[in-house]
Amino acid sequence: MKRKVVKHGPSTLIVSIPSGWAKANGIVKGSEVDVKEEGKLLLVSAESQAENHHREVDIDITGLDRTSLMFVIRSLYRLGYDTINVKFEKNQTTYYRTGKMLTVMSVIHQEVKRLIGVEVMQEREGSCVIKDLEVASMKDFDQVERRIFLLIIDAAAQLAEGAGKHNMALLETFEEKHDTITKFISYCLRLLNKGGSYSQMGTAYHYHIIAVLDRVIDVIKYSARDMRKYKKALHPSVVEIMEAVNRHLRLYYELFYKYESRKVVEISISRYGMQEKAKGIPEAVTTIENLIAANMASVADLILDLVEARTALEYSR
Repeated sequence: MKRKVVKHGPSTLIVSIPSGWAKANGIVKGSEVDVKEEGKLLLVSAESQAENHHREVDIDITGLDRTSLMFVIRSLYRLGYDTINVKFEKNQTTYYRTGKMLTVMSVIHQEVKRLIGVEVMQEREGSCVIKDLEVASMKDFDQVERRIFLLIIDAAAQLAEGAGKHNMALLETFEEKHDTITKFISYCLRLLNKGGSYSQMGTAYHYHIIAVLDRVIDVIKYSARDMRKYKKALHPSVVEIMEAVNRHLRLYYELFYKYESRKVVEISISRYGMQEKAKGIPEAVTTIENLIAANMASVADLILDLVEARTALEYSR
């Protein structure tokens, strides 16, 4: 939309705020807004009001399987909704990975446990209400974002250790590791959607980076799951790829917090080295081991995407 600039007094220029936006963000006479200059852009933000603005949504999850149900709840949480009113016609849902039937409420409770600050506040036959009990604050964002990086790096290191030593007890912990990291990822994405302190472009790139890290920890979780099913020590060449992934993640962590061109080059060299390792796996390696190696090597391509996003962040300031 276009707004006409009006002169007020000898030197002040005024432009009106759209009434719909003002109402949606609780802006009334006397309210304060943040105004940020970004080149030709002038960003008007209602961050403080947005934090207190209650968002509510109604959903019907009838017919969803266990995993789809969890993803829907998680997505609404990440989008910043404070109250989620859930309805369903059937009390059971299918978990296709195990072939079992689960109660819908047990699945909802399982997912809510992975979400910071929300609880199931009301349960009825065929419905429940999920509510946010905490005020999300962007002051937590930087600390939680760094924690995500460190936990993923630690998970990659322990995966390589579990593979190298055939430590099944260690591999059994990866479902919980994944859930903990996903909890922090969901919280960070929620904070960004509820009105982050970054510029519009900065918010978009931070969101993208964290979403890709979500995919990285999924790869690690699925690799650990495949290794548990395999129940044998992996070939040393596959373990080497896992160790390379861990080094690759550490390089990106260093780049993220201190951007330097030489580190971009190091990551590129590391990526090509990992690809060569994947190509050089002996023919005697089993199909499942090849699958694990290929999945882990795919992390290098995900990190290439992350490097591009971090470079954009560096030059969008």
